[in-house]
Amino acid sequence: MAQQATVSDLVASLFEAPVVCFEGDPAQVPAAPLAPEEAQAIARAIDKRRQEFATGRTLARRAMVALGADPAPIPMGEDRAPRWPAGVVGTITHTGGWCAAALARQGEVRALGADVEQDTPLEERLWDSIATADELERWRAMRPDDARRLGKLVFSAKECAYKAQYLLTQQFLGFGAMAIEVSATAAGTSGVWQATFQQDSGEVFRTGDTLEGRFVRQAGLVATAITLR
Repeated sequence: MAQQATVSDLVASLFEAPVVCFEGDPAQVPAAPLAPEEAQAIARAIDKRRQEFATGRTLARRAMVALGADPAPIPMGEDRAPRWPAGVVGTITHTGGWCAAALARQGEVRALGADVEQDTPLEERLWDSIATADELERWRAMRPDDARRLGKLVFSAKECAYKAQYLLTQQFLGFGAMAIEVSATAAGTSGVWQATFQQDSGEVFRTGDTLEGRFVRQAGLVATAITLR
């Protein structure tokens, strides 16, 4: 279960200085009051979403303090992405039972991405919407259980890479815009992944450009992270 993980050992293990990361179970992290502009963004959300949102902002403000910055509101833009205060870059992720926020000083890091998912198989009915043609061909040649497990990791890596590139481009991308290659430990519980752009993104990334991130599987969760310097 996600609750078996301990604070700052899952997503945080995927980052190195100067990135700081705080994480935990939203049910166990005391959430600080939201700023008015934050509260307005989720005024109509269900309780679960409100709790996750508040926890993410609470953890992000802890990270700001750890960086020596003043804790500040993080409103949500029209694109639903966090609007980070001047001087920091960051990423927030959550799934059932877990939430994390990673931040760094602007100028030391260009962009960050993190994603955490339940470590459950990716249902085959979703493969066509997640995988590129080459990925789909490779998955269909694998043992079904292995392919479904790899599929969830690829899904998380694409979400993670998308978040990082979006901070630089504000470009919306579909799942087919990146292809993922995974290099894992023998047990498959940790390793690195590489995302290759299948199309241009803004004025920053060109077809064939690559991004490299890390992943870990622990306590019923799969987490991915990337730092762009």
